[in-house]
Amino acid sequence: MHSSKRWVVTGASGWFGRTALWEYEKLCGPIALRRDVIACSSKTRAIDIGSSSGSVYTHSLEALDEIDDADGLIHLAFLTRDHLGSLGLSSYIEMNRAITARVASFIHRNPGIPIVTTSSGAAAVFDESHADLMGDPYAALKQEEEALWRCNSTERMAFVFRVYAAMGRFIKDPKVFALSDFLASALAGERIEIRSKRPVIRSYVHVGTMMRLAWAMLEKPGPVGFNQVDAALHTFSLVELAEIISALWRLPKPRYQLNPSLSSDRYQADHRRFLELLEQYAIREPDLNDQLRETAELLCFA
Repeated sequence: MHSSKRWVVTGASGWFGRTALWEYEKLCGPIALRRDVIACSSKTRAIDIGSSSGSVYTHSLEALDEIDDADGLIHLAFLTRDHLGSLGLSSYIEMNRAITARVASFIHRNPGIPIVTTSSGAAAVFDESHADLMGDPYAALKQEEEALWRCNSTERMAFVFRVYAAMGRFIKDPKVFALSDFLASALAGERIEIRSKRPVIRSYVHVGTMMRLAWAMLEKPGPVGFNQVDAALHTFSLVELAEIISALWRLPKPRYQLNPSLSSDRYQADHRRFLELLEQYAIREPDLNDQLRETAELLCFA
């Protein structure tokens, strides 16, 4: 990475944000991370990224209002679906739109800087129409944000990674995901049990690999314009994933009972463009077993 850059990361205290900081420190070192990167989160705080150099200081998101000399942005701030229950629908919509508006103001004050951000495969379900804001506010708001980056891409690279499912360090709310449930069983030496009766198919990206790619794209941006790519390295059925984990941790075969009369639950991506980008930027993803071990290691601290 080029020295003396001024990079901005939003959502720095979240799963993807902490991974972005971790990967930058691995790439450039602890001094460069703290010199080059302005990390923003919901409030001013010190966050732990597992650095031997100690915590990383983050600014509140309001700090974006004072920045007009940035060189690039990785935007990862967004309230996910799990906040809906505690916030209520109207507050959830209002708070996410406020985040998007603040970031939009920031990019207007920093013309031409490259932007890399993440969206969701949930938005892809509605590519031919608009998501229902009341029925699926998360997908609808992600679509709104994607539209904003599209409108602001005439003088900059604006790149959106759509994430379907993910693995890697700092995994958030591990009890929510099938992957982390399987890994928790593996760490306890217990046989994995799949509760779903229907076939479930998911596409996974390794967050660390995605963040390394994001940093490389800020350093050497692609052509001006809007690009949207599915971020995925592997597609598995839950049975396949459970079998891989069981073999890696030397567990008995997973227990499951699928009902062949039920339709499959598919949430999967097209890997090709993401893999082409990794090749273009000479980035190699870790071995799958190493990705799973890394994810499991952080479960111990969740």
